[in-house]
Amino acid sequence: MRISRFSLSPAAAAVKSVVLATALSGVAFTAHAEDSVETGKSYDNYVNFGTFYLEADKSRGADGTSIGYNAGVGHRLAENLWVEGQFFGDTIETGQNGTDNYQTGAGVDFHFTFGQRSEFTPFIIVGGGGVYNDIAGTDNDELTPFLNLGIGFTKSIFGFDNLRVRGELRAVYDDFQDGQTDFRAGLGLEMGLGKAPAKEPEVIIREVQVEVPVEKIVIQEVPVERIVIKEVPAPAPAPEVVPVSVDDDEDGVVNERDKCPNTLKGARVDGNGCVIEQTLTIRDITFENNSARLTANAQRLMENVVAFLRSDSTARISISGHTDSVASDAYNMKLSRSRANEVRDYLVGYGIDASRLEAAGYGESRPVATNATAEGRELNRRVEFRIQK
Repeated sequence: MRISRFSLSPAAAAVKSVVLATALSGVAFTAHAEDSVETGKSYDNYVNFGTFYLEADKSRGADGTSIGYNAGVGHRLAENLWVEGQFFGDTIETGQNGTDNYQTGAGVDFHFTFGQRSEFTPFIIVGGGGVYNDIAGTDNDELTPFLNLGIGFTKSIFGFDNLRVRGELRAVYDDFQDGQTDFRAGLGLEMGLGKAPAKEPEVIIREVQVEVPVEKIVIQEVPVERIVIKEVPAPAPAPEVVPVSVDDDEDGVVNERDKCPNTLKGARVDGNGCVIEQTLTIRDITFENNSARLTANAQRLMENVVAFLRSDSTARISISGHTDSVASDAYNMKLSRSRANEVRDYLVGYGIDASRLEAAGYGESRPVATNATAEGRELNRRVEFRIQK
């Protein structure tokens, strides 16, 4: 068995120059690209696994279909730049007894993406590493360096931002036996790890010019009048004012005895005015038609939810989204999940700890009224808050 010292042939050096040029182009694009607009979430880490078809270099004597496997783990370095460690293996069939080529390799790739990997995202692959070529029945085994260039894409599936199908095409230069160039076409799955970053609330500041009218000031001479001072009997004392009890949060417990102000509207409380565990439906939290975007009126109602969670740090909320039976089951399930996540993200954006919030969508599976009438469908389109202490 011969072990290479990873010295590149002239052909490998040429491929290396192409790799460096492509890498610099990708970095330049990343530095000047505007932020992409997506409906999904981004994750800073992921794992992937899959299989690939290998079209081997003619000089390897390949005969028939060659199939391999690959796995990897990736991490975001910048907005559109990722690094991925990869491991792969394959068998190149030669059709000759005892001379098949078994490859096992590992390396590092850089991905320059045109998006954030959740929605449909194409990317460029540049990388390299080492591969061990084991030629069965011979002494020509060798560990050699390899370089690869390629393109690929990811696309979320089944309504999950962190579960994605991944496809790619690669040209792989292997410095084995004076240089071999293979081509690989792969398909697999990619899974985002950890939590997606919370969306910052959008703040729009507009400058408005206001014209302030200048009033004309006229100073007039007023004749001086003679003032006569005489004793006036003191007025009778005003009647005593009895303070009126006030219930600012309208929970049925007056302010003097309310130990938990800012009660969520419509919630049940105990004798001290503190919310007890319950499921609360706020029907006026509405969304734009066929969308997960909160209406302006719904955002004003959400201010009450934010105030409640800020004043009661022990409260946790499970948010569930529900729809009527119009449209398909899959569409309604995805829409209800997106709406529940939108409510959770809105609360996180106003400083509520994400660990206190859960969100889930149930589509049309849990109706509270008939879907045969418009009134019943309106009741079924709702957001429920399960308050836990």
